[in-house]
Amino acid sequence: MRKTSTAAKIPQDLLNLAGEFRVCSELYRRRIYAAITYGNRKSVDIYAFRDDNKRGLRIEVKTSQTSEIPTRIYQKWKNPVTAPDAPDFWVLAQIRDDGQDRFSERFFVLTHKEICEKQHTVNNKYDAKYYAKNGKHFDFSKGMDKLRVEDVEEYEGKWSKIADGVRPKGSKP
Repeated sequence: MRKTSTAAKIPQDLLNLAGEFRVCSELYRRRIYAAITYGNRKSVDIYAFRDDNKRGLRIEVKTSQTSEIPTRIYQKWKNPVTAPDAPDFWVLAQIRDDGQDRFSERFFVLTHKEICEKQHTVNNKYDAKYYAKNGKHFDFSKGMDKLRVEDVEEYEGKWSKIADGVRPKGSKP
């Protein structure tokens, strides 16, 4: 008999918003002004600013309830490393509801370069297996890139990257 989970699933649209608002909350706690962008055609989820509002950082938030977090990097950009509209930072959020109104949260903060490197490594491993089985390379433009929590654990709670990015050079936290 298959064991079923008693944990409630948060609807995807609410989960996405919950992730974005929780990331903003974490940034506010670190004295970083953050603003969520709204709409269906936005290029990033959050802008973070230092006090003088002169240097804004673009932050992309991806939220999941499972151990796999979709990034869609290679579906959005043919060459994500050099994409001019790429975000400065990515925050991958894992939010789980145990069904009893208790939530566990984990946040992984990566620069755009770091997430591209991680996704490239994961995609190369997948492609090697796919090629061995099918005799051709996988078309990542049609798939859905994702990273597992275990792939990004070293970046958990690394909020200082964003804090350092919005501070004027030479200023103290």
